[in-house]
Order: sequence, then C-alpha cells, then structure tokens
Amino acid sequence: MKRRTALTITAGSAFSALAGFPALKAADKLVIRIATGTAPEHPENVGSRKFKDILEASSKGQIEVQVHPAGELGSQRDFVEALRSGTLEISMVTIGFFSSYDPLLNIFELPYLFRDGPHAFRVVDGSIGRQIAERVDKKNVHVLAYWSAGLRDITNNVRPIHVPGDLKDLKIRVPEAKISIDTFKAFGANPAPLAFTELYMALKQGVFDGQENPPANIYASKLYEAQKYLSLSGHQFLVHMFMYSGPLWEKLPADTQRLITSAAVEAGVFQRAYDAQQNVELVVKLKGLGMQVNDVDKQAFMDKVKPLYAEYGKTYGEDAKEFIAAVQTVK
Repeated sequence: MKRRTALTITAGSAFSALAGFPALKAADKLVIRIATGTAPEHPENVGSRKFKDILEASSKGQIEVQVHPAGELGSQRDFVEALRSGTLEISMVTIGFFSSYDPLLNIFELPYLFRDGPHAFRVVDGSIGRQIAERVDKKNVHVLAYWSAGLRDITNNVRPIHVPGDLKDLKIRVPEAKISIDTFKAFGANPAPLAFTELYMALKQGVFDGQENPPANIYASKLYEAQKYLSLSGHQFLVHMFMYSGPLWEKLPADTQRLITSAAVEAGVFQRAYDAQQNVELVVKLKGLGMQVNDVDKQAFMDKVKPLYAEYGKTYGEDAKEFIAAVQTVK
C-alpha cells in the first residue's frame, strides 16, 4: 500500500485573515450555533471548536459559540434550510451539496477534478472561490471561508476494489448530491443517496454493501465496525463552505462581521492542515482496527468518469465549461 503524504495548506487571497478589529459594541452577548452531522472528534468539529476559541477570545467574551455535532440539530439538508430561513447561524456543506439550490455547483465535485488538497484550495482561495461565494449569497447563505471535507475513498463488505469492475452490482451509499450518484453509476456500482446521520445503522443492517467517505469520517463515525475493505480510490477531494445564515448575517454590525470572518479564516487554516494530517494517520489506524486496505488503479477510474466532464459541460452550459477549464489550469 502506498503511503499518503500529509498536505501543508495555507489560506489564500480569497479570504485573507483579518485582525485587530474593535470589540463588539452590542451590550447583549451574541450566541452563534454551529450544526454538523459528524461525530464530535471529526475534523469539522475540531475546526469548529477552534473557531469558537478564536472568536470568543477576539470578541472579548461578547460572542458565545456553541458547537452541536452528530446531527443534534438535524441533517445537512435541515441545516441549509435553517441557514436560509434565519433559524441557525452556521453550518458547513460541500460545494456540490449546495447544488440543490444552484445546480451548476455540481461541477466542483466532478471526480478527480482537484488533483489534491493544495490544488483545491488554490482554486477556492482565488477568483473562482469568490464567484462560488457570490452564487451562494444569492440563495440567502453567506460563505465565510472554505474548509476541508477531505479525500474520499470506497469501503465495502464484499471484496477489495481494485478496478471499476469490482464495483459491479454493489449497492453503495452516496451523499445527497447528483454528482455523487452519477460518479458511482459511471464506476458501474448501484448508488443510492442517504443522509450521513443514518449511514452507520444502514451499514450495520446490511442496507448497503458499501459507502464512500474520507478516512476521517470512516474513523470518527466508526464505520469500520460495519465495513471490512477500504480501497484508496481518492476519487473526490471535496471542499466545505463554512457558512453563515444570510438573513442573520445582514443584521450584524460590520465590525462583528469582520470578527466572525477573521475567526472563520484562521480556524480554516488550522482545520485544513489538521484534516490533511488525519487523512494520512487514520488510514494506518483503520488498518490496525482490522480493515483490509488496498490501492486502486486510479487511471482506470479516471477513464470511466471522463464522459461526465463533457456531459456536465453540456448540461450546465458555457459557465460550467469555463469553470472546469479554469480549475484545470490552476497550477
């Protein structure tokens, strides 16, 4: 098995770190809730707690941040709706997950579009990231920063996956995103969407043969208890949008907005690096916990999904083609 290398990640130009803004002027404490669907020790929540520490310190106690992990406040779909309606302050979903509100965003999760983490963050920390944020803002959600959602691999209970043909007839759980369904259809599997909060029990009950997630998700949610084989397909590197409710954001004073943005960017730098290191170390831990780990023929997988690029370019028009070309030209 080839050992993955850790990634060193820094914040780029799209959301440069801010500092030195005055303390909040409001007399009442602002309470910000962050909702996630992942286990407490998942990198999403580790990063959220870092955000909490930074913001509570920089606001001199005038802002309180509460982190609600493991689906305490519902599913990702619930979180996005709550952000849009102004009943939740912060959550995070991948760019492609938000395609329910802006279908073109599906293209940013095309398999193997991002070469690795550093490439992904050079893309979203530049003009492309600003354009994504502008599109999301029109749907009543404000992007604070881009965090890591990790490099996704395949697990299952039937056999090791070396080439796409090994996925034939396997029922694979995928996120509730069109691109994920289309990707695994192209691989030859039988994909079906399911909320992540329901995945563990579905695997334990044999509803699915397998699933695909970063090692951090597999480890933190103990999916290894229900899956035997881990195949390092690395078919998608996904980026989280760390987002604030649009209606609530508009009500905040400018200095409060700057404090929150600064904390989101600073915590994001930490979270990206932490997630990258976890995705190296946790493969070793998962192997120690009994999972059989193997590499795959990535070129064979890449060949299977090449038609999706043309299909998505045609489906979503010239803007999609331009975005895909722009991403591929980023060094």
